Amino acid sequence: MRHPTIILVIGALCLSFAAPASAAERGWHLRAFAAGFDPDLDVLVPSENPDEVRVTADSALGFGAGLEYQFTDLLGLELGFMSGSPEIGLSADVPGFGLVSLKDPMSTLVITLDLDLHVLRNSRLFDLYLGGGMASVGYGDLHFVDPEGDALDLDASDDFTFSAKVGLDIILGENSRWRATGGLRYVWSDLEVSQVEPPNESSVTLDFDLFNFTVGFGYSF
Repeated sequence: MRHPTIILVIGALCLSFAAPASAAERGWHLRAFAAGFDPDLDVLVPSENPDEVRVTADSALGFGAGLEYQFTDLLGLELGFMSGSPEIGLSADVPGFGLVSLKDPMSTLVITLDLDLHVLRNSRLFDLYLGGGMASVGYGDLHFVDPEGDALDLDASDDFTFSAKVGLDIILGENSRWRATGGLRYVWSDLEVSQVEPPNESSVTLDFDLFNFTVGFGYSF
């Protein structure tokens, strides 16, 4: 019974060596990219004067990078980051001033740790992968100046959450180590903003989910 087993093992090894090289090869994959930030934020927050304040966020363009170690043909572990500064807006109908709109960019740093699942295991040109895992989101503080020249400083708390992504690498030439890369990521996050100066000590927690798109280049080694 041992001889058929040995023959099957040798046959499987021969087939594996004869199979075409896969774009999703084991080893290290370094990716650097431009990162677009599109926060999901448009809410009305109760206030004293005025009665409510509309809080919004604009899209922004940043940058990022990721380093993946692919330990099997199917699975890899990737550590990455993205940095950008989406603009946060406050608008309200203030008695005596009319419609007032204030804006300030908020520095946002997303650090991710993903388990990647490489789907196209036998393609020589494309590497399609799905990933998800933990995300640490760091927010910078906000500084606004109202129409009377008074400062409104808000502290933003960091968040530890989860994210999911889909990515695609395109190999730039046969047997090349270089690749064009792009992807989409969604980060579930909460933004807790506090005003700590008396007598206006208060805080509010907002849903601040992030939709990111990335375009860049990668190198495998």
